[in-house]
Amino acid sequence: MTSVSNSPCLVIHRKLISRNLNLRPFSLSFPLPKSRLAPIKTGSSDGGQETTSYEEDLLRKPVKQNKRGEETWVDWEDQILEDTVPLVGFVRMILHSGKYESGDKLSPEHEKTILERLLPHHPECEKKIGCGVNYITIGYHPNFDSSRCLFIVRNDGELVDFSYWKCIKGLIRKKYPLYADSFILRHFRRRRRSY
Repeated sequence: MTSVSNSPCLVIHRKLISRNLNLRPFSLSFPLPKSRLAPIKTGSSDGGQETTSYEEDLLRKPVKQNKRGEETWVDWEDQILEDTVPLVGFVRMILHSGKYESGDKLSPEHEKTILERLLPHHPECEKKIGCGVNYITIGYHPNFDSSRCLFIVRNDGELVDFSYWKCIKGLIRKKYPLYADSFILRHFRRRRRSY
């Protein structure tokens, strides 16, 4: 049992440690090269002067220069949504618009978009592509009967499914590594089915 008496000594298991034991907090410091450290430039919330403060200003939105050299605020969540929402809409249109039946080959334009903008971001892209892509088709997932998904038809004739959601998450992780985990946790929650 640990106890602290009114006297200036600390007693642990009834043994005296020291009358001069200093229990104040302390800090450790490590030398870092100064060339690698720089303040984050932020804009003030009231539209006033820019600041390089390390305290409450770090909670404000970072700024970046636009094409005309003007500094504008960056909302990373909006930026991520701007990059991903059109792709998600595109894939959903392909899967659910009725344009393609199960087993139909995608049009060359749609296939090109999938191969260039979506599939490279899949975490197992090389494994999915294997010996090469012959074409991309639509079908029902083998484990989830009512779920339509995209399939790669390889050059050797093998049919391989891939998740466009994994591709979207991969895109976010590659393009926005600092914000990806919190964005994905907030926007990619698993929906629970109620039966």
